[in-house]
Amino acid sequence: MQPRQEIYRDEYVTLYVEHGGKLARWVRTSLPFPSIAALELSYDHVYNAIKQRHLKECRLLSDVRAAPGRNEPEFEAAMERIRNRIYPLFVKHAILVQSSVGKLHMSRLIKKDNHPRLVSQSEAEILAYLGLA
Repeated sequence: MQPRQEIYRDEYVTLYVEHGGKLARWVRTSLPFPSIAALELSYDHVYNAIKQRHLKECRLLSDVRAAPGRNEPEFEAAMERIRNRIYPLFVKHAILVQSSVGKLHMSRLIKKDNHPRLVSQSEAEILAYLGLA
């Protein structure tokens, strides 16, 4: 397996490319966003890093296991805007969560989106879903 390559990092998220450029992995840190503006700025940088790489036929694995839970309406609305901007850049998406509660929360959000994706606590299941196992 080829090593992962870091293409963006800030205090909230790290973005890697791995599996020979077929997988983008964004890993959320445990540091809470202090504001919606900080959230949007961080993900603007993620978006720009993805666009610069021209990741054709790439899949996205969002690893949110360390992310602090947030369900305030403003935060969820901002994350919906971010998902609608970033997810269309990828052919397939999946979210790696830590717990059953995280899985339920993400599954609820999927029903609001038009972006089907797998939510799982198993990285092996996600890689199989993304066609990378």
